[in-house]
Amino acid sequence: MTQRKGRALLNVTDKTGIVDFAYSLKSLGYDILSFGATAAALRQAEIEIADPDTMSSGPRGASGPLSLLNPDILAGIAADRADPARMGELDRLGIAPLDIVAINLYPVADIISDPALSQAEIMDYIDVAGSALLRAAARNFRHVICLCDPDDYQPVLESLRQYKQLRMERRQSLAAKAFHYSAYYDTTVAQYLGDRWDKLPDEFAVGLKKTADFRYGENPQQQGSLYTLSGARPWGINSAELIWGKPLSYNHYLDLEIAWALATDIQGAACAVVKHAVPAGAAAAEKLSEAARAAYRCDPRGADRGTAAVNREVDEETAVFFAEEYVGLIAAPQFSPKAFNILKTKKDIRLVTLPSILVSAHELDLRSVAGGVLVQSRDNQPFGAEIKTVSKRAPNELEMKSLKLAWLTAKECRTHACVICRDSATIGIGSGQTARLDALRLALVKSQERHPILSAGLPLVLASDGSLSAEHMLEAAQAGISAIIEPGGTSEDKDAITAADERGLALLFTGVRHFRH
Repeated sequence: MTQRKGRALLNVTDKTGIVDFAYSLKSLGYDILSFGATAAALRQAEIEIADPDTMSSGPRGASGPLSLLNPDILAGIAADRADPARMGELDRLGIAPLDIVAINLYPVADIISDPALSQAEIMDYIDVAGSALLRAAARNFRHVICLCDPDDYQPVLESLRQYKQLRMERRQSLAAKAFHYSAYYDTTVAQYLGDRWDKLPDEFAVGLKKTADFRYGENPQQQGSLYTLSGARPWGINSAELIWGKPLSYNHYLDLEIAWALATDIQGAACAVVKHAVPAGAAAAEKLSEAARAAYRCDPRGADRGTAAVNREVDEETAVFFAEEYVGLIAAPQFSPKAFNILKTKKDIRLVTLPSILVSAHELDLRSVAGGVLVQSRDNQPFGAEIKTVSKRAPNELEMKSLKLAWLTAKECRTHACVICRDSATIGIGSGQTARLDALRLALVKSQERHPILSAGLPLVLASDGSLSAEHMLEAAQAGISAIIEPGGTSEDKDAITAADERGLALLFTGVRHFRH
């Protein structure tokens, strides 16, 4: 009995390496089955392709992507070589088993992000047949080598040349890769069609595509990579472009998200400096250089080697200031040519450009725990529907400007958080404390260290990410705080308002809290 020749189905959108792969398979004695553009590319390379009619006894005349859904092709992929009766039945019907299936699909994430395409045009790109065949091959990995990545062609060929087979562990690994690939594809489509939920659904999938590998994760003993959400907007932190310096690390991205969110929330020319995912300082000014100087000087030790983000083009004057201090990374919409030339001379500096960040109202915040994932909607509402003055005295214009900056900064701090501002700059930040009074005292100590002598006419204000008690009001008043902004909404509000009125404090409630753990 003559040994059956091997057969391979090749149908790819990404044609990288497919011609060389087909040449090699032919040299190993495989018959090639292909359709559409892939078949055209192989024929142009003068590679003989088997007539589909000789490999299937099913319906003829199908064209386009549906030609792949011929039931005999599916039967050839699903054939169990270990079942003599089944193989005999296929042989009687003239159905040729397939041994290798190489399929990849349209880059649907790129297609979905194309604003020039209508929904109908996008749906026309959604694969009908290839995805089904890929999963069928992966399901039957014990008998079919399933390939979706051109990088796997050569390793598979080397194994076939040397051993005339592929190890079962490798087959299983390729099958898992194919299922992940197919799941990512389906998830991208699902997110495109249905990412607007009134409530979190019982089931949903998240598609992730690797964007970068890091040397390590948060610590050297951990692996780390950056993944982009399938179909994600092109203006998130995932779109940060490194224009100078060494590659960004895992921790750089953690700091960058907070610094960029804070800097872009602030009105006017603004700068935020973050280290270890905690704001070290934030400021706004008429000139960007002044904002950068004020933000850094809020806490020079805390800002040292931190990540700075600004919401304007970095000009020469701002670059001169950053060149005098040490920050590890500067993020901006862009850098002027003179600023870029100044900053690139600094040792170990990283320069990053970002478009203006826009967070989808329906984007989810995911955080892993052992054995699961915590999911919540993103905290995209800095202020409540109305900021209410609940004290007898309302804040003046200077206090109100400082209160808003302090509140935006507290939103990005770790709970419990208290932020003290003077004019348009933070001067003391207490973050990540287990007791709110400790956060307040830490902010006060830092403010007194940085500014022991304060100019008259510039009030000190306080923001807290959670509600305060009368004890907090008294401690703040004794330190010279004149106005406070906090969420309100607790049983301690009445006593807090009374204490504020007794000390002449302006007290505002936002109606929304911003815990961050």
